[in-house]
Amino acid sequence: MKDHMQRLAQTVQIGQDIQNLKDDLEEIPAKVRRLEAEFQAADELFSKKKAEWEKTEGEIRKLRGEIETENDHLKQKEARLNAIKTTKEYQAVVKEIATGKTMVKERETAVASLQSGTDSLKAEWTSLQDKRNELQAALEQEQNAIRGRLEELSGKLKSMEATLNERLSALPEDIRHKYIRVQAKRQPPTAKVLSGTCQECFISLPPQLYIEIRKTQEIHSCPNCHRLLYIEE
Repeated sequence: MKDHMQRLAQTVQIGQDIQNLKDDLEEIPAKVRRLEAEFQAADELFSKKKAEWEKTEGEIRKLRGEIETENDHLKQKEARLNAIKTTKEYQAVVKEIATGKTMVKERETAVASLQSGTDSLKAEWTSLQDKRNELQAALEQEQNAIRGRLEELSGKLKSMEATLNERLSALPEDIRHKYIRVQAKRQPPTAKVLSGTCQECFISLPPQLYIEIRKTQEIHSCPNCHRLLYIEE
């Protein structure tokens, strides 16, 4: 039984190393997913701000076109004034010129306001573009690095699991089955006993059970957490 206790104790560190390795394997793709989510958010915000800038620029071009057209009309109307014979027609054209100049002034004010906004939007989306490019580069770098790292860790995990299975196969069948059953519910499936206390759930073992474990080196289960108990001599 003492040999069985020692073999069980030897599986503890291997099992913990395997769990740590599995945690690393889970964390690596999680890191990539976080970068992907961050990049997607930055890309969406960049696209939104750029679309806003392009829309505002389009509105500015439209207004400038209207201003240019109206100015041409104003020049033509002003040139006609000297040729007009009647007062009524003269006043009508003067009124049209005044209305046209008001329209031009309103559109120039709108252009100035939009231009201020578009300058701010352009600065914002340019900054977002830089951030987006940085995140894209980081994501691509991480994706390239992850392939080799995953292959390395997967190979190591396979080797460690083979070693663990060899250690478990050396244990009696009933103990091995108990280990597998507990492993499916709790990690780690074993617990060291120290000064009569289970070091996983920290319950004090019944005195008779603790005596029996120390005396016979027989492997028992913790009455509280059901992990397989072992003592390191």
